[in-house]
Amino acid sequence: MPEFAANFTAIDFETANHRRDSACQLAAVRVRDGKVADSAMWMIRPKPFFFTRANIRIHGITPAQVAGEPEFGELWDEISAAFGDDCLVAHNAGFDIGVLLECLRRHRIPIPQLQYTCTRAIARSAWPNRRRYGLKPLADWLGVRFNHHDALEDSIACAKVLLAAGIEKQASSLGELEKKLRLKRGEAGTWGHRGPSGSRWRRVSPAGQASQRKQSHNVLPPSSKSVAEATSDYDLASSPAATFEIDLQRLLVRADFIRPLSGKNVVFAGKLRSLSDDDAHRLASRAGGDCQQNVDSRTSLLIVGSAESIGENVGRIDQEQSEATRLQSEGRAIQILSEEEFLGLVIAQPPESF
Repeated sequence: MPEFAANFTAIDFETANHRRDSACQLAAVRVRDGKVADSAMWMIRPKPFFFTRANIRIHGITPAQVAGEPEFGELWDEISAAFGDDCLVAHNAGFDIGVLLECLRRHRIPIPQLQYTCTRAIARSAWPNRRRYGLKPLADWLGVRFNHHDALEDSIACAKVLLAAGIEKQASSLGELEKKLRLKRGEAGTWGHRGPSGSRWRRVSPAGQASQRKQSHNVLPPSSKSVAEATSDYDLASSPAATFEIDLQRLLVRADFIRPLSGKNVVFAGKLRSLSDDDAHRLASRAGGDCQQNVDSRTSLLIVGSAESIGENVGRIDQEQSEATRLQSEGRAIQILSEEEFLGLVIAQPPESF
């Protein structure tokens, strides 16, 4: 599978009020060769200087927090240097690009030609069967933990959604991902902006953009689910002989995302109740593991499935467990996991790095 070596800069704005030129926070996260390489965040004094209660409730930024900060125009040289010539990426990118253009107009700064794309559009094409495409629901699905409506955290989450889509589609670059998803990159300039995915050209005046509001992201409560609850589509404990429907796509994306089995050798003994043999091996491989036929001194994990559906599995399970136990007694670092514990490595492990 090719490595998704994408290069781009993910951005997110928070605004003080309903006006598109009222930026009070901006973050930029630079991704190089598929990895987060650098980040920056600016607190901004909006011009004119007023906040609405509704916007404060969304992001928690108050007038007092930015009263002594520079205005956008004073920060533009630093911001533009952080953007460089990258393709900009945002979630609901029409809003963020609109804020950028209106801030440039407000401060009478020449508007550069920009290329950008939108992770909402990318997610809709990459995972067409999802019910919700807000940043928070997508991040929850992918296992990305972040503080929603903080510009830096939203930018990082946005970058990770794009990277997960690239991994899912086995693309080697952002351009190849767009080609696979049949998405045309958005553009912006003095004339306005045109969004990705074949959207119509829009020439929007400053007054017209000032009247548009940012769409609220769909918000889910913080997850406190158990492993079984988190999969939502199956119950390992209640139906031992059944083959369960699970969100395999989600597991495979998360496995690629967090690589919890990286460098580990894995043996499966017995039938899993939630996955076929092929899917179990595919999940372990996508999680970074190497699958073996039998337990030996190289083995890191033994995943023990059910022996109930096929009688001959009983002997093999006993044999592999006995060998793993023997090697453990000799000081070998072998873990014996149930099916639920194996799935928990992918479902429940927080992705600390990407």
